[in-house]
Amino acid sequence: MGSVNALIQADGRLSVSEYCLSRLLHEELYEAANRRPPWGRKRYSLSASRAAAATLLATLAHAGHESAAEAEAAFHAGTARLFSGQRLAYQPPSEGVRALESVWPPLDGLNPADKQLLVEAMVTVISHAGEIRVAELELLRTICAMLHCPLPPVAHQPGDVRPSPGGAHS
Repeated sequence: MGSVNALIQADGRLSVSEYCLSRLLHEELYEAANRRPPWGRKRYSLSASRAAAATLLATLAHAGHESAAEAEAAFHAGTARLFSGQRLAYQPPSEGVRALESVWPPLDGLNPADKQLLVEAMVTVISHAGEIRVAELELLRTICAMLHCPLPPVAHQPGDVRPSPGGAHS
């Protein structure tokens, strides 16, 4: 972990790919050694996890869309799927993907049906623009692993997966 962290910090920036690699590596090593997630097994309701879900969807939308307007539209499509009838404010986290560190305990503590809704909302966000960016797929894979739920099949046509804007740095 020390070597991976040193490599990630070498350029002073944290890309989506770097975050995903370090987060997955840390989680897998921790759970292999301790046989449980670092945050325990507390249960949370979807309503109690609304802020965490909004942070996750905003981070995902921000990472995969070139313009703020596109990101906001994708965020609202995802939150409409997750919280029907409620309009949440789009606030992309200023700390980028690092904001996800606060969402793992409440979102991993959701019941399976609520996790399924969350995954559906994430797929709505990443597919909103009609193409999927590499950073979005990397985040989706990482998020599903962190939430201990299966990665959904994401249908796309060849050419629909594009490099992320700005080299996927957040």
